[in-house]
Order: sequence, then structure tokens, then C-alpha cells
Amino acid sequence: MITHEHLVEEVASRSRLDDTEAADAAVHLVLAALSSRLDPPRREHLRKAVPAHERPALRYGADVADDSAVSLDDLLADVARPAGATPEQALFLAQTVVCRIAAEDTDLAADLRRALPDEFGTLFEEPDQPPERRTP
Repeated sequence: MITHEHLVEEVASRSRLDDTEAADAAVHLVLAALSSRLDPPRREHLRKAVPAHERPALRYGADVADDSAVSLDDLLADVARPAGATPEQALFLAQTVVCRIAAEDTDLAADLRRALPDEFGTLFEEPDQPPERRTP
């Protein structure tokens, strides 16, 4: 299992986020959005694969699960909206988080790929360079 510190450091470094708090928030947003698209057994599998610090995000995702919001675009909007990010930035964050977790647990990665619609396959692809951040 990946550690909380390692996951946050990886996300911060790869995403060029200013601090670990922003990276921690990004991890939570991605995990909440992802877990809201999973059935209970797969959500439990994901829960076992992430550090304890990230587990509240999975509970939140379960609480807000919406069967009508199953597209990748919906997931990215759920990540982008609270973060003030573009869809491209949200995709980069989601790929970074999912790939870090999947690298640590290949059984989980296979399970999630089977559970999610085909269009979610892009989440399991290592992202390229982070998209440019918006300036206020």
C-alpha cells in the first residue's frame, strides 16, 4: 500500500502544486469522485488500497454517489469544480492519483478497469506534462 506521504509528495511533484496541502486536497477530490462511481465491493477494495488518511474521501464519495453521473467528463467536473481547475488539469490530477495507487496494487487496477466504463481507461495512463495553471 502506498503511504499518504508518498502519494501526496508524488501528486505535488508531478502536478507542480505549490504545497502538500493542495496536493492532499487534490488526492481527496479524485478519490471521492472515483469512489462515487464504484459499487460497494470495489469501493471497499479501493478503501483497502489507500492510506487511512484518504479513507474519509471514499466515504464521502459513497454518500454522494449518483448513478446518473457516470461519464468521465462528470468525474473530471467533480474534480475540477472545487479545485478551480480546467478539465485538462482535472484529468492530469486524476491520472496522477489513479496511476500512483494502481502501481502499488495491480489487482486493484485490474478490478477498477473492469468495473468502470471503457472511457475511464484513460485514468490508468501515465499523464504527460501538467497543463498550464490558470492565473487569476
